[in-house]
Amino acid sequence: MSTKDKIRNCLNIIFMVLAVIGVIYYLTKDRMVGTYIILIAMCFKIAESSLRMLNK
Repeated sequence: MSTKDKIRNCLNIIFMVLAVIGVIYYLTKDRMVGTYIILIAMCFKIAESSLRMLNK
């Protein structure tokens, strides 16, 4: 497994964890903070997708 793959895997894990936390926070507590957490998670997903596109 190359270094780019390891970085992509880490970014995916961070995305998934933040997305789940964001949805839980959105549904149970403050919707605005949950939205911000989900937006931050999306930034990690965009970074991972960019790495995937640059790899090809």
